[in-house]
Amino acid sequence: MSCGKKEVSIPSGVFSLEEMVPVLVDIHVIEGARNGSLILGDTNTIEDYYSKVYEKHGILEADFKKSFQFYSENPALFVPIFERVLDSLKIQGELLAKRGVELDYD
Repeated sequence: MSCGKKEVSIPSGVFSLEEMVPVLVDIHVIEGARNGSLILGDTNTIEDYYSKVYEKHGILEADFKKSFQFYSENPALFVPIFERVLDSLKIQGELLAKRGVELDYD
């Protein structure tokens, strides 16, 4: 007898962990850069940026949303994805800092 947790299988049409991580990394970079506000001279909406992410990764918005919904409803599967996303963002930030790209805004 198991400890009462039912194993959840990933349904057909839902992205794997390996597919979700790079897309979510790009989305978090966009959201961080935009921070919900307009960047000077930028007339693009956040949806414009999302569509570029989908295009970059060769995926459809509907497929991403389906996958995101599935993982949102299954936190035990989503946590490892977000851990990898956070690790990737941290590494990218460290690389930028080493290159002197990070700016100090006190």
